[in-house]
Amino acid sequence: MKRSIAVVSFLLWMGILLSAFYVVQKPGLLNVFSGLVDMLWTIIVAALLLFNAYGIGTRILSWLGLKSIDEVDRLLLGFGAGLGVLGLLGLAFSAAQIARAPIFFFVLIGLTVFFAFKKDLGNLRADFRVFASHWNLSFSQYNLFTKLILVLLLTSSFLLTLVPGFEAFDALLYHLAQPARVLQDGGLQPVDVPHFWFPNVTENLYLWALALGSERAAQMLHFTWGVLSALLLWRWAVKVWSIEIGRKALLLLATIPSLPMLASWAYADMALIFYVLAALYALTFFESTNVPAWLRMAGVMAGFAMAVKYTSFTVPLTIGMLILFWRRRSFSQALGQAAQFGLIALIVALPWFARNAIFMWNPFYPFALEGRYWDAFRNEWYAGPGTGIGWDIVQLFLLPLNVILGHRDQNFFDGRLGPLFLILAPLALWILFARARQGSDRGLSLQAIGLFSALSFAAWTFGVINSSHLWQARLLLPALIPLAIPAALGWDALQTFDSSRFRISFFANVMIAVVVVLTVFDSAVFVVQRNPLAVAVGAQSRAGYIARVNPSYAALMQLMTELPAEARVYSLFEPRSYGLPRRTQPDPINYNFAHDLYLYETPIEIIQQWKSKGYTHLLVYERGLSLGAQDPASQLTPARREALRETLEMLQLVMQTPDGVYSIYRIP
Repeated sequence: MKRSIAVVSFLLWMGILLSAFYVVQKPGLLNVFSGLVDMLWTIIVAALLLFNAYGIGTRILSWLGLKSIDEVDRLLLGFGAGLGVLGLLGLAFSAAQIARAPIFFFVLIGLTVFFAFKKDLGNLRADFRVFASHWNLSFSQYNLFTKLILVLLLTSSFLLTLVPGFEAFDALLYHLAQPARVLQDGGLQPVDVPHFWFPNVTENLYLWALALGSERAAQMLHFTWGVLSALLLWRWAVKVWSIEIGRKALLLLATIPSLPMLASWAYADMALIFYVLAALYALTFFESTNVPAWLRMAGVMAGFAMAVKYTSFTVPLTIGMLILFWRRRSFSQALGQAAQFGLIALIVALPWFARNAIFMWNPFYPFALEGRYWDAFRNEWYAGPGTGIGWDIVQLFLLPLNVILGHRDQNFFDGRLGPLFLILAPLALWILFARARQGSDRGLSLQAIGLFSALSFAAWTFGVINSSHLWQARLLLPALIPLAIPAALGWDALQTFDSSRFRISFFANVMIAVVVVLTVFDSAVFVVQRNPLAVAVGAQSRAGYIARVNPSYAALMQLMTELPAEARVYSLFEPRSYGLPRRTQPDPINYNFAHDLYLYETPIEIIQQWKSKGYTHLLVYERGLSLGAQDPASQLTPARREALRETLEMLQLVMQTPDGVYSIYRIP
């Protein structure tokens, strides 16, 4: 009895002291618990989506006739195809007006149970083991320098996916804003933001992540596309050439400064790069094996590329030309194969064009034809004709140099390509001209890469000639990444120019190593500055991180919580709207006021129109306004600025962020 009393007394004593201690001095785990739970949920959401993508994708491959495909190809192509189909499902839920969190949750759980029951998890493990053996065979032959570089870059990029993407301008403009708006509306609605109506299989995949409450899972999915792209490039190089060419191709990717950061954002670029590579890869093996399933695969991947961006039109154009050029027996046979490829690609891409035709009255909205909300004024403003470099011979000659310098880039931060591809360009061209005539897989691969890159660079150059709006080096990445293979071949071929007096290959290796080290160091510094692990473990909150990296936008988000819940905000000079707590009509191409002035002519009538459309407040991004006023070439002319000043004088300034970057007016 006494022993029991003693035990109970000791336990009570211990409980009282521990409770008192941890109530006063709270353990760190309690402070970061919610952040850790959110991070765990993010990883679970991303893992479930990827598992289901594998299950869907492998069935797509089987349906196309690639049942006996190599395990490595099945893993890479299966993941890519499955992610695209999940995007299609997201579009279907949106169009059916059932884009609600419970729907996405129960469908995801249902798919997971189905694929688990069908033993897809075991198949995934088996495919991954085969892939790991192939990768280890290559990785074991890489020198320590290459291993460190690849591990550091992969780690840096992944760590950046762990933080809220509030530095990613286009994510706040449409990559995340569009799916967030779909969830807000419960489905597709004819929203007056042209970027929302681009082909967007990526955004409809991110819709799943946002519906399940994890914006960072969207970034992990884009990162996955980036990893798949790098691995498919490596696979292509090793399969057709050698382990050494695969190593050099990966190192060339490591010299693109913007790539790790860009891959970590919820953008569309990595998806487009993957589908471009997959379509060209499938086509070359169709030509070399004469297996029709590879042609069907090329059609599916080209269709998904068209479902990512309008700029992907060069993919089906290239493949169609190659099919006709590579005709085996007769022109009629080649024509039939081209028609089959084109039909499959069109079927895959058609849902986005049908969506635009139904909701916006233009399948290619906002291009080619007019449509809902669109008119000649907006078309002129958006296209910016005559603002490019024109047919200036000097500027055209300097264009490659200006691209890598980035001083005229519309988005310099995420468009840095580095100098190495331009340095190796003469060697890459030499390889393409000298070896592409070969009839083997090597020659076919070089022909596909060379023609696609040439058409893509030509299309981009023509755009830059006509409009400064298209001066975005990031748009060149889908054409640049495949060129890593001929560039790696050119780099490798430098050994043939070595002499007893000067080994140019050694000099080039040292130079490239320096470029790689500088690039990796910059990436590492960026990661250290962002400190993503603090967010991942919950030591810093989402709001705290946003306030640190984008303080003005964070202040606006906080300020808008003070507006009435039913407030409707009309924005001027601020294209972004993601994360804003009140319903906001953004200014996607900084034309809202100029277009209103064009339509309604006077400040009084403009305000009346705002009121009639239900807007209660006006948001002005002062920094965007001042930039337009300081630019002599700006479309915000002195007359328009004067009309804006008169308009603002008729409104009541009710709020302003502490730094004065954002002002909110009440519309009377």
